[in-house]
Amino acid sequence: MCRYISYICPQVLAEALLYTPRFSLILAQSMQAEEMSVMVNGDGFGVGWYQPELDPNPCVFRSIKPAWSDSNLRNIAKKIYSPLIFGHVRAASPGMPVEEVNSHPFHCGRLMFMHNGMVGDFPKIRRKLLHSLKDTAYDAIDGSTDSEHLFGLFLNHIQDPFGDVSSEEMLYAMNKMLEDFSELFVTCGVKKHSYLNLAVTNGKSIVAMRYTTNPHVQPASLYYMYGKRYFCEGDNCQMEPSLGNPHSIVIASEPFTLRRSDWMKVERNAMMIVDEDMKIRFQSVVLPVEKVSLEENYGML
Repeated sequence: MCRYISYICPQVLAEALLYTPRFSLILAQSMQAEEMSVMVNGDGFGVGWYQPELDPNPCVFRSIKPAWSDSNLRNIAKKIYSPLIFGHVRAASPGMPVEEVNSHPFHCGRLMFMHNGMVGDFPKIRRKLLHSLKDTAYDAIDGSTDSEHLFGLFLNHIQDPFGDVSSEEMLYAMNKMLEDFSELFVTCGVKKHSYLNLAVTNGKSIVAMRYTTNPHVQPASLYYMYGKRYFCEGDNCQMEPSLGNPHSIVIASEPFTLRRSDWMKVERNAMMIVDEDMKIRFQSVVLPVEKVSLEENYGML
């Protein structure tokens, strides 16, 4: 399991998201995450951001070092000033190697993707998954993680990741990825449960998801807050309230600011869509693999 954050509009220093808050991703959640069974996330990290005045593609900095001990990250976080930032600290799934190519976020063309969770019995579906991929999606996979292979399934349904990709196209691809994922699990007879907290962006919008195939537990935690402006005074970071549509939105594995009342939890097995107009909506996620899981493991249907 891992921890991640995503931020969209207006431009903000990465330091204000990654380091400054009292319960920041780098200095707190990487060493002592509060809402997960594995408290230490020391198997690498990654930060991705956009500079739209330069080009529409993301810049990604990743490492295998524990995030809390990387002085390069601390230095560049003071200079990254962006309207969209992804941050991720990794706790590698059992058997997964700690390598730079396995650190999140993953990227292809204008898209970035990250994952908190694990795909149950991933080796059982990996070969069939790879055979199903188109060339662009296949070539985008550099590492060995279940997470990056999910990104490949997602890219399989994006017409051109190097061109303009809308939030609706990302939502469509996420739904098709989930259909493929479910079919693979049923076809390959997978019994273990999966935990899929995902986030993908085109630099102008975000689609995030909180999901598990296990009907008897909650998915890994995922929260969001929104308002007029995200700002910090000392280590007291907060979201300034706004009337009407929000101007700033943060999605995070767990709250990192002092004022917990700013945060709302994404519902169980749901997708959160932040479109290009900063409008927020939600979509329920129900997959055939959930029914199969209930029948085979619990005899409930």
